[in-house]
Amino acid sequence: MNPIYYFRKSVQNEALKLKNTFAFWLAVISALFIPAIYFIYYVLKYKSLIPASGSNPWEKFMVDQIMAAASLLIPMFIILITSLIIQVEHKSSAMKYLFSLPIPKWSVYFGKLTVSAGLILFTYIVFFVAMLAAGALVGWIHKELNFLEYFPNYEKPLKLLFRSFIAVLGIVGIQFWLSFRIKNFIIPLGIGMVLVITGLTIYRAQESFYFPYAYNMLSLFSINNEGASITLWFPKVSLLSVGYFMFFSILGFLDIRRMNIK
Repeated sequence: MNPIYYFRKSVQNEALKLKNTFAFWLAVISALFIPAIYFIYYVLKYKSLIPASGSNPWEKFMVDQIMAAASLLIPMFIILITSLIIQVEHKSSAMKYLFSLPIPKWSVYFGKLTVSAGLILFTYIVFFVAMLAAGALVGWIHKELNFLEYFPNYEKPLKLLFRSFIAVLGIVGIQFWLSFRIKNFIIPLGIGMVLVITGLTIYRAQESFYFPYAYNMLSLFSINNEGASITLWFPKVSLLSVGYFMFFSILGFLDIRRMNIK
């Protein structure tokens, strides 16, 4: 059978296993968390949030939520979700069973990695839809906020979310590889948290350009700099993030070729 068949079947199997797991529902809850907070805030504090006449309230409403999620929630979520997806296999000793099946080891690894990245993309999509729904509900409850008077300006929020997603792929690759290699759930989780906090601390430094755990903030921060171009869908940190993702994907492939699961 050809490699495409093995890869497709692996992705299908991993997607079926993911359904109704804690990791899946964590993704949904995480996507709804910030929009729910902003919905409550706007409903309760609407008097101080009434926009100026002729002002479209959507961009501020959506961009503020993206920025609120970007600093800590998104990286921490990625670390937790990648660790959880692999931990299910380690905990039940299913990894040993998977590697005993007459299927290529690489298809197991890349199938899980693809589903992990897909789940994170799904979370971004749900987050975007939840922001729109929250704004529409707020506008229906408090018409003076003018949410129903204007159409959302999708370009900047979508660009921010796209840049953020590409920028975190490097973290996905690293954390997935760590979680695959280390059976103990706490170790890759702890390493990831320390590196995320480090990224938040140093992202303004010039050296952070080479530190993938700072890329999420760099991808969003640069779009708000005075004079910074907001036309780029792929800034330099996005390209570097893709590079890290590919490097650790290849490293994982080389690892599983010699890995002896016990």
